[in-house]
Amino acid sequence: MEWVKNFYDKQFQLYKDGFKGPNEEHEEILTKIETFASRPFQSILELGAGGGEFAITAAKKGYDVTAVELVTSRIDYMKKLKSELRLIGDLEIIEGDFYKVELDKSFDVICYIDGFVIGDDQDQHKLLKRLSNWLKPDGCILIDIYTPWYWASVAGQKMRTGSTLRKYDFDFMNCRMLDTWFDEDGKVTQSLRCYSPQDLKMLLENTDLMLVDIKPGGAMNYKTWEYHENVDLNEAMSYMVKLVKK
Repeated sequence: MEWVKNFYDKQFQLYKDGFKGPNEEHEEILTKIETFASRPFQSILELGAGGGEFAITAAKKGYDVTAVELVTSRIDYMKKLKSELRLIGDLEIIEGDFYKVELDKSFDVICYIDGFVIGDDQDQHKLLKRLSNWLKPDGCILIDIYTPWYWASVAGQKMRTGSTLRKYDFDFMNCRMLDTWFDEDGKVTQSLRCYSPQDLKMLLENTDLMLVDIKPGGAMNYKTWEYHENVDLNEAMSYMVKLVKK
């Protein structure tokens, strides 16, 4: 996974003007997590926290958040937001690899928004076991999973994000969506493993976690350039899963 740090740092540099801090989108994500968790909670662990917009949003509302992020430029941005905004809850910012980082506490909710699938199946299985170790007995894990059917259907799609050209492809052999960003210095690509719900159930074998709920996400129609927030699972770009201990 050597591409990970390079891609997300480059993505941040290319699109940093688009990072405006927490907004309504992050409030909607928090509401979704509150609803999907289906019980009161206080502590949140966010993996792959990016620029910290969701973590900041949750801490502003009074939650105690631990945010783990690999990329230094995003960590710096998160710290800047933390210094500028008034938080009610605690926000602990940890720079590190969540496959290796050591955490000495457990959490009510563990979330991984839009990125769980950076590794291969072995990496993901290892991570799921780590998540279980960090989870309180009555807590839940909420993860966004990419669907293979949607990303296979949009392979070859090109677009612009700001002034940067972007192209989607699909690795059919390994069931991974490929997202390539181009600029004058070359290109960087992220590769994300896609899972059907049945694939995910197989991945959960030999763990102490079980899948208890699924919520389909939205879908972008590139023919009309319209985003549909609520679609059926067979049309969705991704879905959020809820995992609990057996």
